[in-house]
Amino acid sequence: MIEAPAPASPPSTPPARGFSASFVRVVADYVQAQNVDAKPILDLLGLSSSPVQDEGQRVPAWRLSQSLSLAAQLLGDEHIGLHVASLVRPAHLGSLGYAMMSCTVGGEGVALFEQLQSLLCTELRGHHRLAGSHMEARHEALGPLPDDYRFWSFFIASRLSFARWVSGRHLMPDRIDLPCAPPAQVQPILDFIGGPVHFRSAECRELIPADWLGWANPNADPPIHGLMSAMARRQWQSRTQDTDALRTSITQAIRLALDRGEPPTLPRVCAELAETGLSASTARHVQRQLSAQGLNFKGLVEEARQEQALKQLRLTDLPLSRIAAEAGYAETSSFHRAVRRWTGMTAMAVRQAGNDDKKKP
Repeated sequence: MIEAPAPASPPSTPPARGFSASFVRVVADYVQAQNVDAKPILDLLGLSSSPVQDEGQRVPAWRLSQSLSLAAQLLGDEHIGLHVASLVRPAHLGSLGYAMMSCTVGGEGVALFEQLQSLLCTELRGHHRLAGSHMEARHEALGPLPDDYRFWSFFIASRLSFARWVSGRHLMPDRIDLPCAPPAQVQPILDFIGGPVHFRSAECRELIPADWLGWANPNADPPIHGLMSAMARRQWQSRTQDTDALRTSITQAIRLALDRGEPPTLPRVCAELAETGLSASTARHVQRQLSAQGLNFKGLVEEARQEQALKQLRLTDLPLSRIAAEAGYAETSSFHRAVRRWTGMTAMAVRQAGNDDKKKP
């Protein structure tokens, strides 16, 4: 008899972080569809048998990973992540799923997801940018995440499956990078993706043809899109009152400013949130909210700059002087001291470690 592993939450995973309950419930839905009792899966995910209680509930990534492992054992399926992902539908993504399903063109859905992605997950943040004839989607880990194949194959396959279902096209990315070891048999995921998949990467990344963004959506429905987009924005805004959601929303706006090369000032961040319809809070109100949670805006900016600088060191060949300047350091020497304080390593050692990771097969 296969038993579920005893849940033991890692101390570094805050209770409010994770994937939306409606999204991870797809694991139980798939197991049930195979005529196997899904109760052990639901118990491991910490969910009830009824989805009516899913609203606002989060399931940490480590629980999702364990539930996929259990499902693999129950069904004898090494590639369980691919098969569960094929079942993802708008209902699993809630109002955001229906809003994206009813967009006019693909790019509209990507932009909406970029703004409201924390409704789906607060442990990963997607960055989308155009690079010539391609769009690159990088998925930044906001904390420790599982490094197993089942978790990452499910994550990337669920995005692709949803896009294929909405578009009615058998979309095939030009490249997928996964931060995990390959399975014993790699052909099933290569067949599923339809393009090259690279394992043991520094982060999860997708490279897709940019013309996907301009394709007309056969499910376009402007009235439904307007209704569901407004509902998703209200849900997003209401959750910013929670400690974790408040921090996530402001940090997301800070990182967006940094990505654009703009100074992440508090008025600019508030304007960004207001422009996207996510918050109409004044700078003073945001400061009070942060203070009530034991946070401060300057600390969040410094944290975001630190994360950006270390990622640029590990993943790019940008000059150290430019990385230092973008991190807010007028002198490169001050930046060198900061990197040693953060990591215990020199800036060049951090860069070399990143290069070594990229060379791994």
